[in-house]
Amino acid sequence: AVLYGISIIVIYLLLGVGVSAIFGASVLNEMSTDPWFNLFFFVLLLVFAASFLGAFELTLPSSWVNKMDRNSDRGGLVGIFFMAFTLALVSFSCTGPFVGTVLVEAATTGDFWGPIVGMVGFSSALALPFTLFAIFPGWLSGLPKSGGWLNSVKVVLGFIELAFALK
Repeated sequence: AVLYGISIIVIYLLLGVGVSAIFGASVLNEMSTDPWFNLFFFVLLLVFAASFLGAFELTLPSSWVNKMDRNSDRGGLVGIFFMAFTLALVSFSCTGPFVGTVLVEAATTGDFWGPIVGMVGFSSALALPFTLFAIFPGWLSGLPKSGGWLNSVKVVLGFIELAFALK
């Protein structure tokens, strides 16, 4: 259970480190002042907001998810890692807009550590419940069922995305 949680954190951390390593602090800073780059991210954040508000669902190709799921059947540490990677792919429709916002914010401020810190914080918050429920599976029966309250959370997140787009 702990390795599963750590794997989730590592997957999202690699995304943050990758953005920082590929672009570097100076390039991120130059991009943050480019009007075309900022306009592109404005449109991207509007798309994320529309997704949260229910206009459409962001999904990855099912072949990616199926391939990762097959790799999780290997067992051992590799299997645990691929189980976490499958979770990251399957939850993309929910986490994609938030992760995109963290990476966009880091790119527009030009901060090298922003994507890394943002992804560690996000992935830790995402991994904690999955780790705890894997350690204590009996807790799952006490969770509320998804429904209207979850849709309300998505709408609130959509408005937060709109606020980021305007920022």
